Amino acid sequence: MFKPVWARRPYTLVLALALLSALPAYTLAAEPQPRADNVPPEGFVALFDGKGLAGWKGLVADPPKRAAMAADELAKAQEKADARMREHWKVADGVLISDSQGENLCTAKDYGDFELLIDWKTEPTGDSGIYLRGSPQVQIWDKPEGSGALWNNKKHANKPLFAADHPAGEWNTFRIIMVGERATIYLNDVLVVDDTVLENYWEPDKAIYPRGAIELQSHKPAVQLQFKNIFVRELVRPAGVTPVAPPLLKPGDRVVITGDSITEQKIYSRFIEDYLLACVPQLDVTVTQLGWSGERAPGFADRMDNDLLPLKPNVVTTCYGMNDGLYKAYEPVIGEAYEKSMRQIVEHVKQAGAIVLVGSPGAVDFDTFKRPDVPPPVYNDNLAHLRDIARELAFQTGEPFADVHDQMILAMRRAKPVLGAAYHVCGPDGFHPAPDGQLVMAYAFLKGLGLDGQIGTINVEWGGEKPTATTGDGHKVLSASKDGLEIESARYPFCFYGDPKLPDGTRSILPYLPFNADLNRFMLVVKGLPTAAATVTWGDASQRFTREQLEAGVNLAAEFLDNPFSAPFKALDDLVAKKQAFETSMIKQCITNFRTYRTLLGNDAEAEKAMATLRERLMAAEQKWQADVRAAVTPVRHTLTIEPEK
Repeated sequence: MFKPVWARRPYTLVLALALLSALPAYTLAAEPQPRADNVPPEGFVALFDGKGLAGWKGLVADPPKRAAMAADELAKAQEKADARMREHWKVADGVLISDSQGENLCTAKDYGDFELLIDWKTEPTGDSGIYLRGSPQVQIWDKPEGSGALWNNKKHANKPLFAADHPAGEWNTFRIIMVGERATIYLNDVLVVDDTVLENYWEPDKAIYPRGAIELQSHKPAVQLQFKNIFVRELVRPAGVTPVAPPLLKPGDRVVITGDSITEQKIYSRFIEDYLLACVPQLDVTVTQLGWSGERAPGFADRMDNDLLPLKPNVVTTCYGMNDGLYKAYEPVIGEAYEKSMRQIVEHVKQAGAIVLVGSPGAVDFDTFKRPDVPPPVYNDNLAHLRDIARELAFQTGEPFADVHDQMILAMRRAKPVLGAAYHVCGPDGFHPAPDGQLVMAYAFLKGLGLDGQIGTINVEWGGEKPTATTGDGHKVLSASKDGLEIESARYPFCFYGDPKLPDGTRSILPYLPFNADLNRFMLVVKGLPTAAATVTWGDASQRFTREQLEAGVNLAAEFLDNPFSAPFKALDDLVAKKQAFETSMIKQCITNFRTYRTLLGNDAEAEKAMATLRERLMAAEQKWQADVRAAVTPVRHTLTIEPEK
């Protein structure tokens, strides 16, 4: 059994969240004492001992150039690089210091998959970074947009999800998880990069190198850079474990959504099913939800043979941990029990031939979670430990991971400063989210399923007497004229509802969640517009866009929240809600009780036959519901007009 590692100082998340959520100060009982600098936590190795430069070397060119060198040539170049390095890097008072005038400092050892902890500090205007496997970089700088992002990325995200830096002159802490070609990065316990591809800066047509040095960048301007507490943990999967390769979903798959009362609310599960039915109908998947109020991971592990596996799922999502944390401060025994049951679930489902999308628990609200003995930061710290266990379990078993916890924390950090403390993301009781928070949860799981978010693109060429238009991906242009485009779409964009400032709908969270950018791109691209701008009318709404905006592409799903798909999407959502309500009754009132009948009746062949017949009848009724929700997704005809300004 692995022992999860949270951070160098386990109490830092508690204190950081307390400050950021503006909670009253409080004192933790038996607060852990700070770890001495440069002493690694359990499971980690110190890359810097606080005394000298042992284990480090100077930079010899970039990886392709080094690879092309003969051994003797490289050895001579390394000797010179080491001499240059000592001119600009030094150790003082347990701190590694760069004058920013030299070259990068490199680990003597190369690393593949790893977790890195590192403290850093820069002066005003400082600019530095950390190279992973010899490739730039995790950004460090004194700028408003914040540090931590993969700044040199061109195709994938290169900006931080949140500006989490402490002021220049104060210490900051990175936690960097590098697996395959993807990086997950925390800055001061805040997620700033979420499982994002690190591109190969040196050879852009190739993936990032499988192994390479960790480098501390020396970069002008000439300000002092400081580092300490540099610890690494190499990540190695057990022999024979191969990560699940995308795509997770294949045509005709059955997806089963499992979890506790948050799942039984049938809101995030409904949003997932809505998306899979309407936005990617070509996958032709079926969805069943098995949420159970009050359940912990051991409870589901006990009932999965009876309730889950007879459904013959292809993909199973899990969302346990909220109750497993026992609503108290984290203790190792909590993590051990959670890990044991979650491992049992994952391995048993894998043995049945299905994929497990291992979801972390969610979060509790900074303001509406009211338990005097367990303030929100304390319980979020507990849930963060369980998130780490779920992530580690997914890695060790080769299964995908969905980080629900951090997405909800980020949504709160973004939304509350604008909408106020009373605006809850995790629900009025602090842990049962309303539709706003449930959309965040659905986002995390849909991202975890590896969906690309491309709903379709309408391409318009403006020239001659009338515009011409083309599209695809489930959309057809029926006609095109100056009076507009008539389009028939078998794929819907995801649609939203509710007051833009209240949590009981999905619209209010959109400015603070990249749902449309990542999962809901229904694009209009216009080339050759004869004027500087045009008014676009879609359904009953009109908006003005510049020529440049239209050429770059406008996301209709984001710009027109009321659109021709809103009514049919809402009708689908209402029907899915009824279907999932049937599934709750089917499992909780009927099928799960088969276990009790077996206990009471023993090896009774007639009883088994009766239960098999009942299960068959119930599943036939559920299949009728599945057919009904599929039939609700009918092609929508809609008109789009583009009127150039006079």
